[in-house]
Amino acid sequence: MIMLMAMTDIAEYETLVQRLTEKLQQLADENERLRAEGGAYAALRDVYLNPNSSEGNKIKAATASLPFERAKIMPERAPLNLVADADPDAGLSLAELVEKRRKRCYEIQSLPLETREKMVRGIAIRGDGNGAGNGDDTAS
Repeated sequence: MIMLMAMTDIAEYETLVQRLTEKLQQLADENERLRAEGGAYAALRDVYLNPNSSEGNKIKAATASLPFERAKIMPERAPLNLVADADPDAGLSLAELVEKRRKRCYEIQSLPLETREKMVRGIAIRGDGNGAGNGDDTAS
């Protein structure tokens, strides 16, 4: 009896798989046909231009087609008026630039820890002189 039930179950599953395969093939064929005809927009256009279509279908198809036929008129954003600041280090040689940056680094390191904490983002005082922040040690 168990063997009989299993055989009938297998037959039902095979029938179900066959039906699903047929439906999948139908959908694939329809998809291919729509692509060959020009896609969804062409299908919508055919519906609202067809004199045999119902008024409701024509209205729905025409409404769905509007964004493809008429672009929305959007206001133009104002252009950005950006001006770059002149780089004060532009004329320095690499050696002069390194010297300038080292001097600034030494000045910052000579400040008390509380003052440096206010200058640097993400650094918290742990008491051992090292920050417990996220590693971001850029000046703000």
